[in-house]
Amino acid sequence: MTFYENLRLAWSCVKSNKMRSILTMLGIIIGISAVITISTLGSSLKETIGSTYSDMMSTNQLAFMWIATSDEAEEQEPPVVFDLENTYEFKQAFAGQISSVNLMTGVGTGDYHYGDDIKTVNILGYSEGFCESNNYEVIMGRDLEYQDSFDNRKVCVVSANFVKYALGGMKNPIGEKIEVETSDGTIVTAYIIGVYDMTKKQSSITGTAEKSDKDKVTDMIIPVSYAWDLTDTPESKRNNEVLYINGAPGVDGTTLKENITNYFESKREAGSEYYLLIQSLEEQLKMISKVMDVITIIISVIAAISLLVGGIGVMNIMLVSVVERTKEIGIRKALGAKNKVIEAQFLVESVLICAIGGVVGILLGLLNGGLIAVIAKAVVSRSEDYSFLTINVSPPVMMIIISFLFSTFVGIVFGLYPARRAARLSPIDALRYE
Repeated sequence: MTFYENLRLAWSCVKSNKMRSILTMLGIIIGISAVITISTLGSSLKETIGSTYSDMMSTNQLAFMWIATSDEAEEQEPPVVFDLENTYEFKQAFAGQISSVNLMTGVGTGDYHYGDDIKTVNILGYSEGFCESNNYEVIMGRDLEYQDSFDNRKVCVVSANFVKYALGGMKNPIGEKIEVETSDGTIVTAYIIGVYDMTKKQSSITGTAEKSDKDKVTDMIIPVSYAWDLTDTPESKRNNEVLYINGAPGVDGTTLKENITNYFESKREAGSEYYLLIQSLEEQLKMISKVMDVITIIISVIAAISLLVGGIGVMNIMLVSVVERTKEIGIRKALGAKNKVIEAQFLVESVLICAIGGVVGILLGLLNGGLIAVIAKAVVSRSEDYSFLTINVSPPVMMIIISFLFSTFVGIVFGLYPARRAARLSPIDALRYE
């Protein structure tokens, strides 16, 4: 008999015992659907984390810091001090490869008085690229530039929320002079040069989503040199321990990281007790992704154990089928059917049952994963605490293929013994069987 004839015969046997076939497939369906559901959730969670981080900040951002290898080394200056002068030279050396280099410092909160109301802002000092680093859109004017810090300009970038409520929705606030009073009574005077849009997602992750729009505390960004003046930072302390760099669009992050590392290492003297630590958001996302993959695989393997139970069920039913069709086997053997033909007939039937169960399990698993994702999206859209999440549904294509192949493999393994038992029946005993 050809494979097609065996397949047709196996399908007719499955159809003639529908309820028994469905109950036999149930173990395979449950096991496969559990694996696909878990894999879909794991893959979707990984995509969700990546998309959320990408929405919040630039994934092409690198952080550099010098780490001392001993307590004595901490008392010395690192090979390169991250101050305005050195970072400007660094930016010139990598012109076209990096878009911004960030030095930053905090000033504190301040109150802007308008009429009888007060608008509170968080005052931060940046050398440049605040909006780019945080994926904020500049809707009016421009972002801070390096020259603003070099010239110690009294300028600032404020949020659209600040313009709407503190400035009465002014259509063009560029050039507007504002005065903000800090908690220690210092007056911060600055002219607005840019307005950024802080989306709902970013306001959620910064903890301001639960507040009304009017009461939200947003960031007021001033040049880092001006911030150092306001905080009376001495010249020797006007630097950062960490240097944040944003790669230019289209530049390979790995190559850029290697080039920058070589640049700094070339300035490190022999015997220096400092080493350069480099971190990137892209690498952190890859690490999270690997952890999620391992967790998903482990849970999937645990769920796949139920396939063994399903396989035992298939073996049991196939043994029953052999007993029921003993006389049929005897007739076929008497007519000249070889052992391999009988074995192939029952093996194909076993594989067919498991393959159908695998397909149904995959569809059910995808349905479960999609349904959970829809529910998660509904919860996120209604909850401001989690509205910063970008929910993505990502069906695991490779796991779908592996699950189907594994279900087929289960059919072969657990169908082999009943098939061989049927093939080894004596034709005389089979014909006499009642």
